[in-house]
Amino acid sequence: MIKYRPIESQLKSKRIVEELEHPVRWSFMKVLRETSTLKQFYPDINPYVEAYEFRKDLFCLYSDSLDGAGDPWMYVINGPQKAMIIDTGFGVGDLKGLVHHLVGDKELIVVNTHHHFDHAYGNAQFETVYCHEYEVELLQQRNNPHIWDYLFNEDGSCKWTEFDRNDLITYHPYQIIGIPDGYCFDLGDGYLVEAVHLPGHAPGQCGYYDHQSHALFTGDITGIASKSISEKYGRYCTVEAQYNAFVKLSKRFDEINGVFPGHGALDQSVYTLQYHMDALKAILDNPLNYDEYKEHVMAKGQISKTMRKYIYQGTAIRYMPDNVYMDRDIEFSE
Repeated sequence: MIKYRPIESQLKSKRIVEELEHPVRWSFMKVLRETSTLKQFYPDINPYVEAYEFRKDLFCLYSDSLDGAGDPWMYVINGPQKAMIIDTGFGVGDLKGLVHHLVGDKELIVVNTHHHFDHAYGNAQFETVYCHEYEVELLQQRNNPHIWDYLFNEDGSCKWTEFDRNDLITYHPYQIIGIPDGYCFDLGDGYLVEAVHLPGHAPGQCGYYDHQSHALFTGDITGIASKSISEKYGRYCTVEAQYNAFVKLSKRFDEINGVFPGHGALDQSVYTLQYHMDALKAILDNPLNYDEYKEHVMAKGQISKTMRKYIYQGTAIRYMPDNVYMDRDIEFSE
């Protein structure tokens, strides 16, 4: 039986069900979390989050996954007059208090890459949250006090990761503002952060591009969702929609200096975007020429059956027949 190798952690959360070990991700996280001098941990403020100042005024916030999937990253850009928070995690612990400790008493602009639980369930600690306009309806569906129920068994015990239920934030409704592709936030003195529509994983999955540091925060881009996720914008949950967005983005590859995803290793080379686009193109050229067919259990117990196309020096793009092309499905049998 395979034994999972632990990574030393001082966080209050403790894993019950271990995530499948990803060789490259594990080694990066092992070194970062156990030996890095960038690490800042303030358990008196938030015992569930580690902060790493990867670049001046750029804080990368790590927390354990609470539902057995990948551990999410949140990001804080400390601008001249305002700070931006990219994603809010699961909503356990005082995220707002930690961010103010890092950046001072600045106005906070809160944005989501997409509506999924590990990126947006901390939204209720804030008054207003921005997301791409195609995500508004999906985010509104999760704007309620029962969003955390799936993390617990019937007896109230935690399913995947042990944490104190009393540490969940107090729910309150918040305002959701949809923004278009290319919308720019000004953090003061012309410090711009641009919304970049990178659909596929969700119809309005959105990256954020820091015009000053030239860092791109991509959110989740490897798993392509089903078109059924949204009646109105389902066609954007496709390989084709993501490829079209990457073709547009590729004109700016030369200026991007660091890729920061929603999970895994940070400050990646821009080459990872080119490799990802190459894999998307290979799928569109021949969707049935996949590298692997795999079934796995998702967070809420559903069985996900996916075809996978390997990304050079990376993981894989996960897709199925109904989410390759924007306006048609393909024939497929196992």
